[in-house]
Amino acid sequence: MPKCEIYEDVKGEWRWRRTNKKGDILEYSKKGFESREECEKNGKEEGSCTSYKLAL
Repeated sequence: MPKCEIYEDVKGEWRWRRTNKKGDILEYSKKGFESREECEKNGKEEGSCTSYKLAL
């Protein structure tokens, strides 16, 4: 089952990505977001993310 991760990039912007069991990236945010909430909303609209794991 794919999983969705959310993380803060080097610019301090929030991004999401959806990966498979092997860790291959299937989908990702095309831009960074100022808030985590905006990023999660985009992940639900543009991808198929409904819940997130914080990526380190």
